[in-house]
Amino acid sequence: MARVDELTEAAQRLAGERDEVRAETSALQQHVAVLEDDLTASMMSLRRMIREGNLPLQ
Repeated sequence: MARVDELTEAAQRLAGERDEVRAETSALQQHVAVLEDDLTASMMSLRRMIREGNLPLQ
C-alpha cells in the first residue's frame, strides 16, 4: 500500500507541475502575441517614414 501512496503523491505532484507549465506557456504565448503586434506596428511605421522621407536625422 505504501507504493500506491507514493505513486499517487508523485502523480499529484506531476499534475501540479504540468498545470504550472501550462499556465506559464499560456502567459508566454500571450506575451509573444503582444510583441509580434508591437513589431508589426513598428515595421509599418518605419515603412511609412521611409516612404514619406521623414526619417529623423542622426
